[in-house]
Amino acid sequence: MKKLGVKTETIPEFGDLLKPSNFFSVTKLDDVAGCLKYQGKPKTLEDVDNAIRQGVEES
Repeated sequence: MKKLGVKTETIPEFGDLLKPSNFFSVTKLDDVAGCLKYQGKPKTLEDVDNAIRQGVEES
């Protein structure tokens, strides 16, 4: 099993080189878009603004 993180590689000319690890396989939007479905009434811009305002006031 691969571990989440960064691989390090030492290259004499450049020193330590950080590379992202390949923890997740390559996917396409169509492969994961199904989890984005929302069951309910669409939110209005006013609903979104109110939710942001409430979040700011709480923090």
